[in-house]
Amino acid sequence: MSNGHGTCLKCRGDVQVFGSRWCQECWYPGIDDGYQRYRDLIEEGHSRYQAKVMSGWGDPDEARDD
Repeated sequence: MSNGHGTCLKCRGDVQVFGSRWCQECWYPGIDDGYQRYRDLIEEGHSRYQAKVMSGWGDPDEARDD
């Protein structure tokens, strides 16, 4: 059941804090910078898989599942 705070951009789970883009399990210092690098790589023409691995957003095996 959703808590009304939104959905985590990384795992799609419920966000526990209003205004955050990340759930408690996915958040770490610097996550916003990593996510921006991921988005920038996609805009540069890289596939989502390449962007995820290159930005450190996920390891190659984890990224392949997305």
